[in-house]
Amino acid sequence: MHATELKKDIYWVGVKDPELEIFDIVIPTEHGTTYNSYLVMGKEKTALIEACKLNFQKEYIARIEEIIPVNKIDYVILNHNEPDHSGALPTLLDMNPDLEVIYSKTAKTFVDNIVNREFKGRAVGDEDIIDLGGKTLRFFHTPFLHWPDTMFTYLVEDEILFPCDFLGAHYCPKGDVLLNSEVTAKEEAKEAFRFYYSMIMRPYKEHITKALQKIQGLPIKMVCPSHGPILVEEIDFYMDFYEKSAARYYKNMVNRQVTLVYATAYGNTKKLADQIRAGIEEVGVKVDMFDSATTDIMTLIDSIEISHGVLIGTPTLNAKAPHPVLELFSYFVVLNVVNRLGGCFGSYGWSGEGVKVSEDIMKTMRMKTPLPSFKVKMTPSEQELRDAYQWGREFGMQVLEAS
Repeated sequence: MHATELKKDIYWVGVKDPELEIFDIVIPTEHGTTYNSYLVMGKEKTALIEACKLNFQKEYIARIEEIIPVNKIDYVILNHNEPDHSGALPTLLDMNPDLEVIYSKTAKTFVDNIVNREFKGRAVGDEDIIDLGGKTLRFFHTPFLHWPDTMFTYLVEDEILFPCDFLGAHYCPKGDVLLNSEVTAKEEAKEAFRFYYSMIMRPYKEHITKALQKIQGLPIKMVCPSHGPILVEEIDFYMDFYEKSAARYYKNMVNRQVTLVYATAYGNTKKLADQIRAGIEEVGVKVDMFDSATTDIMTLIDSIEISHGVLIGTPTLNAKAPHPVLELFSYFVVLNVVNRLGGCFGSYGWSGEGVKVSEDIMKTMRMKTPLPSFKVKMTPSEQELRDAYQWGREFGMQVLEAS
């Protein structure tokens, strides 16, 4: 694919990676991805936005030089310094030592550790601008979307937003297609957009809200993200999705809720779960209860997202929690569970490590565990079931009292 002019003197010079199946070790990419980069040519200066993934730098540089030699570029704008955005930067600097690297005020250390030598660089913040001559780049500091160094770049005259990973998707349109208006499988592309949000942006809800407030009122005719289709139609749909999804957060929920997830080998942990649920509900807190072995993982995550407390019930298999419980914990990385109330319980046969393993994970993730774990050996007695009810009641009170 060749460099593509999006508007006069604005070019896509990125790389498509349709064969990619896993991104960053853990994220499935069923439809591949793109490493988007953009060339903005003013009357006096030229800027390159993003610097591509190292594996593709030869193709990437060849695409840039279809338009202009690298040694004629004045600026490279790094909205974010993760290696898929900055991998080719050292080579660009080799080819053009006078290239000025532009980055956010929290990015200097990242850039230093990518380049590992002296270079010409400058940090920019909110409302800073670079005049290319008839094309003005304006910057917005938007940290934690999804790294602390993230910023947005806005091309004033053409009303184009370059929002880094924000509003992106791991979706590689087929053929020479770049614009979402030209994608034939539109719902498939939207689903990839939603999945990208869920897997990458979901933990940063408060930062999403702040970023949307910063750009509120900006006229935007085109959105050029770092991954996925360039948005030229239904821009309001994508913005609205982010706004509503960011509002779906436990701190914004008026009524208190607990997500209770259990795994049960012989029904004993389920017996405890039923009593704990009843105790929590008795104090007026709603409970969403799920069997981890039969419930889709994203259903569990969606519930935890809006819950003020999270309880995990688990047996012990081979001195650890069973796979469905451990898998759920692995997905906690797509949530912000810091300071969220948590607790663990379960029935065991030998030594009960499953409960301790689960509690240790919660503590490692900096969740608050206000009550000691509750566990019983084998089949719970009538007294133990009453104790489980009371334990649930106490946890419910903690949820009501939490700020």
